[in-house]
Amino acid sequence: MKKLPSTLPNMILSLGIICLIIAGILALVNVATKDTIAQAETKAKVEAIKEIVPAFDNNPYEEQDTVALESEPRPLIVYPAMKGGQPVGYAIETYTDAGFSGHIDIMVGFDMQSQIVGFKVLKHEETPGLGAKIQEWFTSPAPNADLIRDVRRLDMSQASPLKVSKDGGKVDAITAATISSRAFIDAIERAYRVYQSVVGEGGPTAQPTESNCALPEREVIDSLFNTLLPAYRLVDKAKSGTTDDGTPWLIQSYGTNDMSEATGLLVVTTSDDDYEGRCLPLLVCFDNNGALAAFAIADLNAKGKLISISNEYGGNQDPATTKPSKKSLIGKKVTPASLKLRKDGGSIDAVSGSTVSSRAILQGIARAQRIFVEASANESTK
Repeated sequence: MKKLPSTLPNMILSLGIICLIIAGILALVNVATKDTIAQAETKAKVEAIKEIVPAFDNNPYEEQDTVALESEPRPLIVYPAMKGGQPVGYAIETYTDAGFSGHIDIMVGFDMQSQIVGFKVLKHEETPGLGAKIQEWFTSPAPNADLIRDVRRLDMSQASPLKVSKDGGKVDAITAATISSRAFIDAIERAYRVYQSVVGEGGPTAQPTESNCALPEREVIDSLFNTLLPAYRLVDKAKSGTTDDGTPWLIQSYGTNDMSEATGLLVVTTSDDDYEGRCLPLLVCFDNNGALAAFAIADLNAKGKLISISNEYGGNQDPATTKPSKKSLIGKKVTPASLKLRKDGGSIDAVSGSTVSSRAILQGIARAQRIFVEASANESTK
């Protein structure tokens, strides 16, 4: 092959070809290692959760949820640790951008008494031997009783807000790495604010009000029903009561606008508690054959995961004009047994990142279905 002359255009062409080849190789390496890296990160998080929360019998990683606070620029991922169906703690994936070298990712675990069970530094670029000592330093004994160093078993309800001693607080900063120490505290405090919102210790989104588990006013029920099934109207007096566990309910038949026949039954009850501890009123409509005709969150002022999740399952939208998604329950004969997530032994996919809230919606619909069956049986025996 004839050698190209050593001219400037030829040199530029050669360098361009070499750069393209190297870029292609790097792209192939990135594709080949992307899944491996993601799996390694997932494994690290799963292992971290096991170390930093009380003993649990669920799968916190599979039941992860996101919690956003108005004071935070982005939501944090929360992993609930459950035992016997009851929460025993939460692992919270937090962060700080205040490190000496910038961003630090940390997993912090709390029990239900606001105590830090443990933490794990997931990712950092701090100086080796200085800021990189976060994991070691903040799990070692303090030099005296007046200082805080080992944050494990620290009751944040009493200790927050944390500050390093140089800033007037009690936290013993890493020697020659005060900035990294402040960053660590920033991440811990961010996780604690989200923890407060989840368990309802004064957080801005997790304070259930007295009306959260109460049924809405009749005007609200009528308005929502008209939105859900505009071609129908409620046709007789409502009946009300409570379930064995004290959950309130109301039922009322509905039919065609010309009142020629009753075609279904409206059940008003509540969802189970969502990830933020809220149980919201639900309107659930069944046709006479027991198929789910429509459902909606009955609290018009409620904003959060339950409303968006109910949309994914076919609720809070006009079933006559909206094409059902793959997850839609509308038009199906549901039972409490069929209204289970795959994670709970059922066949329904949870909405990504919102397992607890998905479960809350489904369990609310299951409650409504039981009320519908009982009401139908009572009518048939009259």
